[in-house]
Amino acid sequence: MKILKCSVCGNIVEMLHDAGVPIMCCGQPMKELKAGESDGALEKHVPAVTVENGVVSVQVGEVEHPMLAEHHIEFILVKAGSKVIRADLQPGEKPVAQAVIGDYHGLVEVYEYCNLHGLWKKEVTI
Repeated sequence: MKILKCSVCGNIVEMLHDAGVPIMCCGQPMKELKAGESDGALEKHVPAVTVENGVVSVQVGEVEHPMLAEHHIEFILVKAGSKVIRADLQPGEKPVAQAVIGDYHGLVEVYEYCNLHGLWKKEVTI
C-alpha cells in the first residue's frame, strides 16, 4: 500500500499499481507518505480498531480526534488482503468508519490521514 502526496499543491493519491515509474505532480515526483512520521499525539491519531462478525470498526484515536476545518481526519482506509475500503471524511463528522470484510482472516491494515499530522497506521491480525 503506497499513499503519495505532492509537496507543492498537497494532492494525495493511492497507488493502485506500481509500474516502477515516479508519479509526478506540479512538475516533480510525489513523496510517499510513511505512517507515524509526525509529532502528533499518539492517543489522538493511532486508529482504535475492533473486528466483530466480519466488520472492522475504526475510531481515530483512543481520545476522539478533532474534526474542525483547520484540523481534521481526511480519510480512513482499511486493507484486508486484496480488499481496500476507504471512507472520506469532512469537518464536523465523527472520525469513525466501518468496513465489511466478511470471513477474511489475516492481516488487517488501518490507515488514517490527518490534515496536520499526516498518515497513521494500525495493524491487527484476525
